[in-house]
Order: sequence, then structure tokens, then C-alpha cells
Amino acid sequence: MLGSSRSKMVDLLVQNGAQGAAVVSLVLLFAAGTTGRLVGVAAGLVALGLVAWLLRRSEARRPELLGAYVGARLVLLVAVAGALLARRPEDPVWIWLGTGVALLAVLAESTLRSMLTKTATVAVNLPGVPTVPEPPFPTRTLPWMTLGVTALGWLLALLAAPGWLHLVAGLLALATAAALLVHAGRANLVARRAARGLRKALVAHQPAFVVYYATVQGARYQLGMWLPYLERLGVPFVVITRVPETVPVIASLTSAPVLVPRKNSTVGTLDQLVVPSMKAAFYVQGSAANSFFQRYRQLTHVWLNHGDSDKAANFSARHATYDKLFVSGQQGVERYAAHGVHVPPERFVVVGRPQVERIEVHDEPLPADAPRTVLYAPTWRGGRPATNYSSLPLAEQVVEALLARGATVVFRPHPLSYNEPEDAAVIHRVQQQLAADQAATGRAHVWGPAAETDRDIPACINAVDALVTDVSSVASDFLASGKPLAMVAIRTSGSAFTDEFPMARVSYVIEKDLSTLDGALGHLLGDDPLRERRLAYRHHCLGDHLGAHAADEFLRVAGAIVRGQR
Repeated sequence: MLGSSRSKMVDLLVQNGAQGAAVVSLVLLFAAGTTGRLVGVAAGLVALGLVAWLLRRSEARRPELLGAYVGARLVLLVAVAGALLARRPEDPVWIWLGTGVALLAVLAESTLRSMLTKTATVAVNLPGVPTVPEPPFPTRTLPWMTLGVTALGWLLALLAAPGWLHLVAGLLALATAAALLVHAGRANLVARRAARGLRKALVAHQPAFVVYYATVQGARYQLGMWLPYLERLGVPFVVITRVPETVPVIASLTSAPVLVPRKNSTVGTLDQLVVPSMKAAFYVQGSAANSFFQRYRQLTHVWLNHGDSDKAANFSARHATYDKLFVSGQQGVERYAAHGVHVPPERFVVVGRPQVERIEVHDEPLPADAPRTVLYAPTWRGGRPATNYSSLPLAEQVVEALLARGATVVFRPHPLSYNEPEDAAVIHRVQQQLAADQAATGRAHVWGPAAETDRDIPACINAVDALVTDVSSVASDFLASGKPLAMVAIRTSGSAFTDEFPMARVSYVIEKDLSTLDGALGHLLGDDPLRERRLAYRHHCLGDHLGAHAADEFLRVAGAIVRGQR
């Protein structure tokens, strides 16, 4: 929360700076002498750079840029006209025509954005319901195009180029806006037709259950870890997402229909998406907005979560509102009581951890002189400081210590860490660190897409001999392998850390000040004194089944629920 507030403050300051510089540029270009105009050009270029930085920063957080920083962009376009007129006073008609059409392209963004909100996908993969067409190109193209017209205008002014070139650039921006407007009109018609036929098609599909998703980020890994097992239940189901932007990601993960409820509409509302054949709803992410769907009491509401760990997300008081809480092992039950959260015992169902079925079990220690490959998987910083367990700020020192011991490193940061500029910078530096060591030693380190997308978590675990992580579900999954692991203590230290996080009791703890780094790595890559305790704890954390049978209990229990046997 604090990081989010700071980020918004930075955006506001830079936006005000960009608008101020654009206004200064405009005034000086139209009202000053030669020196003033030069200062005006400099101010305009500063404003251009700041707006480009803001667009890039916004794009990293959300793909929708239409209508972003319109004021600064409009002033910049008029300032460019002043710069062009100063250099080509004989071309006022061409320059003002070019400026005018570029201004229209920018002003069209608000209308376009409004139209596109009415074309949000209602359903994909549902027979009988047409899919709303995607834009011919990303909508973010238009803001970048108009900013490009501004940049080109400064260049044309610098070269004293003919004014008609500025008109050509403006017309390209306007053509981009027109193409999107035509698409939005067509998509509106399809969306209305899709919404009208939705209820009938959904009833005909006869879904036995719903997977409900209510947040913006994380669908790929949060839903991705459960959808394959839900598909194995062998009955029709649907995914309902509250956020239209998540539809392409979800549709890439499953062939099941993906639905988006409409608000303030006569068709496609959430009420219309609940049909008599539905018996259950599953939830993988703890958004407060899940409560909107939990009000359908004819369904059995099942909390799955998206990983097993000692994080606060695994013992939220909100979970007591679900009819069933699926946990991996008895440790999952005990977390709630240990943190003062009361859940009636009959609501817990121990189902094991299906996702460990492909993790190979290696309970025997490696020979002492065998080379070691280590997975380093830091979690993300979380949504607020109180839930920041990430060791990523220490990543360079941790990786350097592993390299110094001759280890080969598989580096897999949390995918959401890329959304924070500081964390993304650390990831990049660690990747460079591994590349440099690989070039110098020949060790086959793995990072980037090879570690993060080409391989999933089980594949990464199977490829290594040990793990370094922090408070994360990766630690629980790695426990299935029987191999040693270390955890970095970020929020607390010493006995407070092991008291709060039971997984740390079977891990080699690396303190935040790195005072125990050398000793922890010595045990992790060497004598492994916690081995017996770790293997005993595995059953308590992950249940009775590992390997090929890890999903059996989940499929049995979930199968009964979706068939109406509560």
C-alpha cells in the first residue's frame, strides 16, 4: 500500500512537471525572441521525455493507455506548431492542419475509451455466443502514435522541413483513431448480440461448477496451477472473471468458457450467469470481491488458494466465509488456529497438494563431492509492507555466495516482481550476474524465459539439488522432493521467524543481515543436518500422497462436490 502511494505520488509529480514544461514551451515559442524560443524548444523536449516516461510506466502496470495524460499531450502538439511556424513561417496552413488532425486524434481517445467499455467480452469458448472481435492492433498504439507525431514535429522544426510532412504525420494519427472507432462500433454490435444469447447458451452448456476470479494480476499462475486439475473432474464448467482484461490470459489456459459479468445492464449480469446446473464455485485468489459470488448460497463455495505457505494469505479470517477450505495437510488447518482465526473443523478438507504430482522424490542425500544446482526463487513484495516477505533486495548477495561455492543457479523470481521498477532492476542485475559467471566458468546457469516460462515449478524443482527461497509456496512444493532448502528471514529473525513460520523449522535460515548466509549454505550444500526432520514434516504439510497419486484425494473430494454431494 505504501509502495502504491509512493508510486502514485511520483506519477503526479512527473505529470505536473510535464504539463508545466509543456505550457512554458508553448508560451515561449509564441511570445519570445530567438533565445526564448530556444528555451521553449528545450522545455518542450523535456515535457516530451516526461510524458513518454509516464506512458511507459503506465503501460507496465496496465495495457490501457487511452486518455492518459491528454492535457500535456495537447499542449505539446500546440507547442510543436509554434516551433514549426518559427522555422517555416511560409507554411501556416499545412502546419495548423497537421496540428488540428493530431489534436482530434488525441481528443478522440476519451470517446473511444467510452465505446470500448461497452464492447467488453461477454463470453469466449461458449457455443452459441459470438466472440467480441479484438481490435486490429493494440489500443495503446494511439497514444504512442500521437506522442510520436509530437516527437516528429520537433525533428521537422529542427530540420526546417516542409509543413505538409507534419500534416501527413497528423493524418496517420487520425487514421489510427478512425480505425479503432470503426472497430469499436462493430464490436458494440457483436457484444450486444452476444449478451442477448448468453443465458440460453449457458443453460445449454450445463456447467457443473464455476471458477470465480476477481482480480487484475496473477491469473496465469494463480488459475494456471488449478485449471488442469479442475478439467480432470470431467464435467463441464465455466470461469467467471470480473476483469475483462484477464480474458485472453485465462482463455489461453483452458478450453472452458470464460465469462465476464456486466454491470448496470439488462443482460449478462452476474445473476444471469448462475444457472441451475451449477453445484459449486472454486476460488483461487482472496479478493474481497469474491463475496459478490458467495451470496449465491445454492452453491458450495470452496477455497483453494493458489499455493500452500505460511504467508498471511493462507490464514485470512475471510476464509471462514467459505463452505469448504481445501488444505494440503494438517499444517494448513493449524495455521488458522495459530493466528486466532476460528473456522469450524468440519469445513476443512485435507486433499494433499495435487501440483506436486510431477515432482520427483529424492530422499537420499547427494554424495558430498557432487556438484550442486540450486534454485533461487524469491517471492514478490506483496500488496502491502506487512506482507512483504521478498528476499529480492538481497538477491545479488545471495547469488554471489552461491556462485562462490561453485553452485549452478536456476533463478526464478516471482512473475509479479516485474511490475515494480526497483524489483525488475534487481532481476535484471542478477541475470547479468549469472551471464557473466557463465561466460567465465562455463556453468550452465538458467534464468529469464528458460527458468520462468519454458519450465514450470515442478520442472525447475526436478532440475536442482537444493532451494533458496523465502516465505513462499515454492518452499512447500519443494518439500515434496525431499531435498534440502533454505529460507531468507525478512520480516522477523531468530526464534521469532521459526515460531511464526513452521516451514523455517526444517529449513536453513538466512538472516536478513546475511550473518548466517555462509553457515546456511554450508548445511544446504553439505551435511544437511535437518534432513530427517524435514522428511517427517513433509507428511504434516503435504498430506499422504506424493508423486503420481498426489492429485487423487483432490479429484475424489472435488468430484463429489461438483456432482452435488456436499
